[in-house]
Amino acid sequence: MAELKIRIPDDEMAWLDALSKTQGTTKTQIVRSALRTFFKANFLDRKTILLQDDRYQALVGLVGSPLTRQEIEGRKRLEKVPDWNL
Repeated sequence: MAELKIRIPDDEMAWLDALSKTQGTTKTQIVRSALRTFFKANFLDRKTILLQDDRYQALVGLVGSPLTRQEIEGRKRLEKVPDWNL
């Protein structure tokens, strides 16, 4: 496992110390949790998909095209599922 050393202002270190004591966890666990949240918001939920130009153009064509009968029927079946607000 890699090691990261950071410098933070004294008041933030005091907050981190207090938080770790009240939560019964380590400062490292708090920082890791914050990083995971940041990574998820910036990377995991915003995946970039790289496509070759011809496949990208095909996708662009699909986005603007009307739904097929199979797609319409599938959506109708989904609307009948209880507790779904589609």
